[in-house]
Amino acid sequence: MPRVTAAVKEEHRRRLIDAAAEEFAARGYAGAKVDDISIAAGLARSTIYNYFESKEAVFRAVLDDFAVRSTAELAEIPKEGPVRERLLALAEADRAVLADREAFTRVAFRELLTQPLEVTRELWPNRAVDPFDKRLRSVLAAGQQAGEIRDDRTVEELARIFATLSNGLLFEHWLPDSPIRMEEIPELLVDYFLEGAQPA
Repeated sequence: MPRVTAAVKEEHRRRLIDAAAEEFAARGYAGAKVDDISIAAGLARSTIYNYFESKEAVFRAVLDDFAVRSTAELAEIPKEGPVRERLLALAEADRAVLADREAFTRVAFRELLTQPLEVTRELWPNRAVDPFDKRLRSVLAAGQQAGEIRDDRTVEELARIFATLSNGLLFEHWLPDSPIRMEEIPELLVDYFLEGAQPA
């Protein structure tokens, strides 16, 4: 039997992650079947176990893939400039990644909010190492130093407020008959955030 090369393994892993995102989006975490993910990826039923030990590991891999995609998008964001431009670039990068897998994103939020807290801690990406959060904190800190962002709140507090506004707008977008379109979220987010974050 021919040996499977590293390139083939990487291609199989990518296909499994893409198929898993679709399976979780269609059936939710509880309804998704690991064997169906393998088959949807065009691989033998048990192949997935060569790459992931459990359904939870597959779900986490799809979440981790967002961090990889975010890193690629973040490379295009200016490292200097007015805080509004930099925050808008961050929000646009985040929107691009979320929009690419919007159906999975909806399921991920639902699953992470309904799982027991210890499971959510295991699945949710660590904010301390999340590339988006790290860049956001860096932009906010630079904004404080430049006097563009209020300094009576910590960078961590401001980052959480920014994330909360972002998630709120995303949830509103998902509601039936919402007037908010996905492509509008970055500008709405940055405008609302800066209105409250301006120095007194």
